Amino acid sequence: MKNQIRKPFLALWYCLGLWLCLWGGHAYAQACQPDKPIRLADLSWESAAFSTELYQQILERAYGCKTERVPGSSAALESALAQNDIQVIGEIWSGRTEIIEKAIEAGQVQVLGSTLKGGAEQGWYVPDYVVEGDPDKGIKPIAPDLQKVEDLGRYATIFSDPEQPHKGRFYNCPSGWVCETFNSRLFDLYGLGEHYQNFRPGTGAALDAAISAAYDRREPILFYYWQPAGLMAKYSFKKLASAPFNERCWEAAVSGKGQVCPTDFILAHIGVAASTPFVQSHPDLVYLFEKIQLEPEQMNKIILGMTEGGQNARTQVQKFLKENPEQWRQWMPAAQAERLLASLEPQSTGKVAVSQPSFFAQWSAADWVNRQLLVAVRDWGTGFRQISAWILTNAILPVERVLQQVPAWVILALTGLLAWWGQRRFLPVLLYVAGLYLIGAMGLWDKLMQTFTLVLVATVFSILIGVPLGILSARSRLLRKVLTPVLDVMQTMPSFVYLIPVLMLFGLGKVPAVLATVVYAVPPLIRLTSLGLRQVDKHVMEAAQAYGVTRWQMLTKVTLPLARPSIMAGINQTTMMALSMVVVASMIGAQGLGEDVLAGIQTLDIGRGLQAGVAIVILAIVIDRITQSFGRSQRHRRKVRRQA
Repeated sequence: MKNQIRKPFLALWYCLGLWLCLWGGHAYAQACQPDKPIRLADLSWESAAFSTELYQQILERAYGCKTERVPGSSAALESALAQNDIQVIGEIWSGRTEIIEKAIEAGQVQVLGSTLKGGAEQGWYVPDYVVEGDPDKGIKPIAPDLQKVEDLGRYATIFSDPEQPHKGRFYNCPSGWVCETFNSRLFDLYGLGEHYQNFRPGTGAALDAAISAAYDRREPILFYYWQPAGLMAKYSFKKLASAPFNERCWEAAVSGKGQVCPTDFILAHIGVAASTPFVQSHPDLVYLFEKIQLEPEQMNKIILGMTEGGQNARTQVQKFLKENPEQWRQWMPAAQAERLLASLEPQSTGKVAVSQPSFFAQWSAADWVNRQLLVAVRDWGTGFRQISAWILTNAILPVERVLQQVPAWVILALTGLLAWWGQRRFLPVLLYVAGLYLIGAMGLWDKLMQTFTLVLVATVFSILIGVPLGILSARSRLLRKVLTPVLDVMQTMPSFVYLIPVLMLFGLGKVPAVLATVVYAVPPLIRLTSLGLRQVDKHVMEAAQAYGVTRWQMLTKVTLPLARPSIMAGINQTTMMALSMVVVASMIGAQGLGEDVLAGIQTLDIGRGLQAGVAIVILAIVIDRITQSFGRSQRHRRKVRRQA
């Protein structure tokens, strides 16, 4: 009888236990979808790399989620987040990018939590040795009274701008960042345009390289920056004081609406950006992201370990999880915390894990290259900067000023005359002139002249280097064998690899852009000059020798004129490759049409980027057709003239 009474209760307990198991399993399964990985943005700077690695390990170990890292530029990843192509960006600063701000307004993206306690600090900085000196290195303070933004007008010559030496240079945010707009309005408010150039470095990496190069050489530099960041942990900077923070002034400076007035920077809120579909379908993970928070001192220590200690984000995350279990336990339910804790402990299988020897040797030249670059910047940086200043003041700026001072109709007329001289066809001439006029009508004439200056100077340098080397290469088989692999490397090496060292040695702006362009564009000219000279008819050369010509006469009167079509094809290819570097060069502060393309990408302003892209295409077509027409043989050109 007693057993009969107990049976229903036991059955009830079994059902309840089964329901709890099923419910628990269902809840675990709801944290993420087993057949669909969560895609996280693979950001490169230290704090974001650490945050992304931390979230990935927690999602995988504590919640059993599948994850995937997606690399890319910040702008591309932010656009992907708005489209739900990726689901999470581990670090977003409030008011940093227009793409995220627009996505938030459109309801496509939500920012979760506050991952850095107290927010992030921003401001205008100078190295501490500028104000306080450095007794250990024998450096005296050169601006001891520089304490506030209002003092900057008196010290402009200290932060000299290479393009306008009578002015200082202020390194603003990269184009397309919201802070660039705020800084520019504050720059105008303090009347600094009279004393400084408002310089936009193109990308965050270029800004970092400029600051590092200046600090390693103990040179003065004025710039906008933020913390926590690797540079802030590595170097010692002094923030210039400004008026107390005023929210109304801040909003006016950011939006451009209302009266702009002096104010300090707002403490930026740092959170996790997630796509709205992800937020709606993953409530457990939203709870996690809203709870995660790190102390500023903790983050600075982590960043310092990554920059100075050479530890990667994965190592730092492992260390953080093992040393701070009481901190991360508060971010998640107990079950997930226990699962994460168990995953950190060594597996007690009774077997000693034996690391398998790798087939490959562990070789890396990265640290050696970094050390040598720092030594070169510190020891020879001054000499490289003098070369840079000479190229800038004697080659680039004079050409740019002439092109900007010549009336636009004169340049259009000269373009038409050149095209007519080469082609003798009315319709192409009309189309070339109309295309350039269209660029001016789109308000891009000044940037067209800046871009044309870079292309023209880079092409001239390439001719001065490429044609003599091509002549020598045609005469020497040994030199040809040596040059061939070097030219292969120059043509196939990604330009980003040598952009950073070039700008650290020569500084940001037009000069490193021209030098990087020459490296990329000169190989085809060398190859085609050598090929053209080697293909000159031997019988013609023997006939010339029979008349007793000297070697110089043979080169200048016989072989070079006969090789002209090949040499002109090389110049044509060099010019086209120089033009293709315009957008890349804008990433290191080179002004021109590429600047608008880059800004269009960074702000998702498709129209602005498309206009500048169309202008580059028009310029490319005009240069290509005109240089091609002058590369044709004289017989062909005479035939065209007779037909005209």
